[in-house]
Amino acid sequence: MDFIIDTTGSDNTENKTKNTLISRLLEDYEESLPSHKPPTTNKKKEVCLQTFFDEMGWSGTAPKTKPDILSDLKTPSNEVQEALKKSVLTEDFEKKHEVPPLEVSEKRLKKQRKKESELTKGKKWYGLPATEMTDEVKRDLEILQMRSVLDPKRFYKKNDSKVLPKYFQIGKVLDSPLDYYNARLTKKERKKTLVDELLADAEFTKYNKRKYKEIIQEKQKTHYKAWRQAKRLKKKK
Repeated sequence: MDFIIDTTGSDNTENKTKNTLISRLLEDYEESLPSHKPPTTNKKKEVCLQTFFDEMGWSGTAPKTKPDILSDLKTPSNEVQEALKKSVLTEDFEKKHEVPPLEVSEKRLKKQRKKESELTKGKKWYGLPATEMTDEVKRDLEILQMRSVLDPKRFYKKNDSKVLPKYFQIGKVLDSPLDYYNARLTKKERKKTLVDELLADAEFTKYNKRKYKEIIQEKQKTHYKAWRQAKRLKKKK
């Protein structure tokens, strides 16, 4: 395959004239456009401003982040928080059956304070609560009042009152981590109430039976004595 290269060019002058016309038109168009010169800056003014910023301790650049206008509204003041405490619209407002009154009378406020004060013993007793009195709790408290009868070898001080206490708390005795496993009670040996513990105690049941027999015998003797005395009175008549 043969390649032919034209080194002399064509003699046609029409293309040359066209190119020259286009270049002239472009030059005329560029001259007609308005000249855009870069804005000249006053260097002396910039230097003065920079020295002023340095003396005042300013950075001279505006903060990029926009100031949060709602920041004051997001964090309410103390006055607003105190006003919201008295508000009727609380978190559990939807659960209420009726809308509570905005203004409460002094008499009703006294009743509410009295109810709240009755829930605990007071600050002097570190807020000792009024525990709910169930049957199991009542039996345990009665046993504690009769603790002097439970063990004959131990002496207890006499109770201050015969009425069951209103304010009390029930705790749980934890095993010491220093004790070995054999010294601790198993789950079966642990009971929920004092009554269950006493019924499971063999020595207490033995002592209780003996005391019960003694009481019955004394009653029988008193009945017999009363019967004999009544019989004597009848004979005298």
